[in-house]
Amino acid sequence: MKKILFYFTCIIISHSVFSQNDDSSIIIDKEEKPFYDEDLLPADFFTCRRKALRDSMPANSVAIIFSNPVRNRSNDVDYEYHQNPDFYYLTGFTEPNAILIVFKEEHNFGDFTTDEIIFVPERDPKEEVWTGKRLGTNGVEKYLKIKKALPNTKFRDFEIVFKKFDKVLLERLPEGVANDEKNPGDLFSMLQSLNMKLEKAKNTDLHKLDYYLASMRQVKQPEEIEMLKKAIDITCDAQITLMKHLKPGMTEYQTEAIVEYVFKHHGAEYPGFPSIQGSGENSCILHYTSNRKPLYSNNLLVSDIGAEYHGYTADVTRTLPVDGKFSPEEKAIYNIVLEAQQAGI
Repeated sequence: MKKILFYFTCIIISHSVFSQNDDSSIIIDKEEKPFYDEDLLPADFFTCRRKALRDSMPANSVAIIFSNPVRNRSNDVDYEYHQNPDFYYLTGFTEPNAILIVFKEEHNFGDFTTDEIIFVPERDPKEEVWTGKRLGTNGVEKYLKIKKALPNTKFRDFEIVFKKFDKVLLERLPEGVANDEKNPGDLFSMLQSLNMKLEKAKNTDLHKLDYYLASMRQVKQPEEIEMLKKAIDITCDAQITLMKHLKPGMTEYQTEAIVEYVFKHHGAEYPGFPSIQGSGENSCILHYTSNRKPLYSNNLLVSDIGAEYHGYTADVTRTLPVDGKFSPEEKAIYNIVLEAQQAGI
């Protein structure tokens, strides 16, 4: 019934839009673009990151990286999806149910020769009514410049003999992955297939890949620094906006609403972590996130927040007097901490 009502609503909306007399209001983009944002990291960035990983890998080795699993929130509603940061760092791909395989050297697979393969969900018009547009294999090759993309439904039967490699480098397998029985290409199915393919392989390594990626990501590229600056600017703007509006009688969740509005207003996709807005006794709870307490004039508010912009997260904390003025004791302690911070910097 829900699907029937949805389709009926879409028909009504479509009729309303296209029945308007002013044809100039309808803009048709002749070239379909896969991304709305104009300042995403370019495909060449991810190509260079895969090359850097390949350069770190030992001879005759292969690395396998997984997308994050989809997590269920309640009933038929999932949490908003967030990609595995390592997977995004190497691909720029933000969809679930995908596996990336990077080879040290090129290998022949009959119909093609390559040193990288990604398995992704193929495009499905019926499914995209609910989920939005997918890139599909063609889009991944065209826009993300990954050399070979295959449908994730083909991973099970794809012939690759892992025991012939000197090293199979793996991240730790995701835990608690849900089985979507209607989707033969979901992450659960691919992990099952991978375990079968690795069954006789005695050359797996669950540590080196984490080390290689951590070493790479510790040194930020110029493009990454620009993303971090953007995330930091948005976060600082959110803190300043909160300072201007903070007053007794508000609640912690209202302060959370202010900072996260600023995040979204400036194009950040998510908070990089749950916003911590702790006042009074809650200001001493390190990872306090319920944010329900009323604010009183004698309270301090710890605002620990960070906008995530195109995969890069800021982390900026401020301690604010709710009534706009520190007491003499609060001012003295604040300045001691500030001096220590400045000395450390």
